Amino acid sequence: MKILKIKNQLIGFFFSAVLISALPACIKDNFELDKLTKTAWNPNLAVPLVYSSLSIEDLLAKQDNGGLIVVGSDKFCTLVYKGNLFSLIAADLITIPDQQPPPFSQTLNSGQISAFTFAGTITVPYSQTVTFDSGVNGPKIDSVSFKTGTIALSLNSDFKYSGQIKIMIPGAKKNGISFSKIIPFTYSGSVPILSNASYDLAGYNFDMTNGGSSFNEFIVNFEVTLSGSGAPVLPTDAITVTQTLTNMKFDKIFGDIGQMSLSPDLDSVDISIFKNVLGAGSFTLFDPKVKVLISNSYGVPINASLSQFEGYTPGAGSFSITGSPNPLPILSPDFSQIGQILKDSFSLNNTNSNIASVINNTPKYLIYKINSQTNPGGGSTHNNFVIDTSRFKVDMEIELPLWGTAMNFVLVDTMPFEVSQTIPDEVESALIRTYNSNGFPFDVDLQIYFVDSVYTKLDSLVIPNQLILNSATVNSTTGKVIAPTSTVYDGILTKPRLLNLKTSKYLLIKAVANTTNGGTTNVKIYADYKLDLKIGIQVQVKAKF
Repeated sequence: MKILKIKNQLIGFFFSAVLISALPACIKDNFELDKLTKTAWNPNLAVPLVYSSLSIEDLLAKQDNGGLIVVGSDKFCTLVYKGNLFSLIAADLITIPDQQPPPFSQTLNSGQISAFTFAGTITVPYSQTVTFDSGVNGPKIDSVSFKTGTIALSLNSDFKYSGQIKIMIPGAKKNGISFSKIIPFTYSGSVPILSNASYDLAGYNFDMTNGGSSFNEFIVNFEVTLSGSGAPVLPTDAITVTQTLTNMKFDKIFGDIGQMSLSPDLDSVDISIFKNVLGAGSFTLFDPKVKVLISNSYGVPINASLSQFEGYTPGAGSFSITGSPNPLPILSPDFSQIGQILKDSFSLNNTNSNIASVINNTPKYLIYKINSQTNPGGGSTHNNFVIDTSRFKVDMEIELPLWGTAMNFVLVDTMPFEVSQTIPDEVESALIRTYNSNGFPFDVDLQIYFVDSVYTKLDSLVIPNQLILNSATVNSTTGKVIAPTSTVYDGILTKPRLLNLKTSKYLLIKAVANTTNGGTTNVKIYADYKLDLKIGIQVQVKAKF
């Protein structure tokens, strides 16, 4: 819509143009100059304001910013809302904390001290069992492949000798080769001797069964080598190794994920087409549907149900939706389907639920809450797996086929409209003409209010109880339009009414719609229906010669 501003310049321009073009035709042989000041002339100046041809997509775009119009092969229209109820990815569900196992510390016994003193070199093996912290939810890990991770090793030696320590994790393999690193240290006259190193664990797969007998455990083997001669070795001399694991992100986990709750908070899906609806009109859709789509790539059994599912309008209350299966149909991949997404779904329609009556109460939201749990049977199982991209996801599609009835359905909109603060004396009145060719199967009673900046009503354009948009002719059997209808309406603003509109800022447009036959016949909306609108203003001015 264009902003209507009645300006002196606009009136002056058209008045001058018409006056100049008309003067030659008015001059006659017996024209008496002294009579010009007594002669009144009343031209009508017409200015087109709006011309548009609107389809259902154009009309809904003003009222709805969340829906998608789906057009079938026969051009029948369905309004579809899509929403993600929730989506939970494994990398967010299972987080592995940074951790520091107890330090490894070892001395030499008397026999080892004697052997070292005699030979000048000694290699002593040790072993440590590390308990792995799998995080808040505490999955029992049999094996884990790391996507990222770092192991930092810090060595502290009291021995007044040089040497090395070899660190091996037989259960951690990359490309089939076990983790094995050597940290050398050099005695330079003072103790303790310090040495640090860090290594990337990306790509390593850790067996955490400790030989098949446990979980969340792995073995670290150490070989300490000392060489040289000099100061005696004391029984209190020790070598200590501290391990720190950081930035641990998994690629795959196998084991027992346990019983975890996957439930999100209460949430909703907006049905924005109903958000601009006012009044207490009745509305019916013949065949609304709700489809719930469930996808899962966790290698874990999941039990879920809709603990709350209802339509809701603030101030009007809620309407429970019945018919949902309990539990929800959820498929889980097995070991042969790692990385695959398995999908299932269910639909609610007017044959298996009350979704039609809920939708016909024009809810502004569908409220939902899903309760879900992994391994619902409980007990100990080590047949689970997850990869970092595993996802449990529930989506909803609300399908509103545009097939039904409406009675006293109220829509309100505004558009800018300003009248100049100065209205020339020449202006006598303004006529606003609306013309439409209606290819839609509904009648519309229309009222246009002139309002100020705080929406106080100053005047109205349409005489009450005037049918502005007449319904197109509809086939009573098929509900389809067979011929459009045309309507013209003129609203006149007199000079006193124009003067009263000096503070106007907006047009407030209120439409009350009824489908054909007073809202008693089901009609269908097709994409090729059109509403052609033409709006113009005709200003009547008076000039004296």
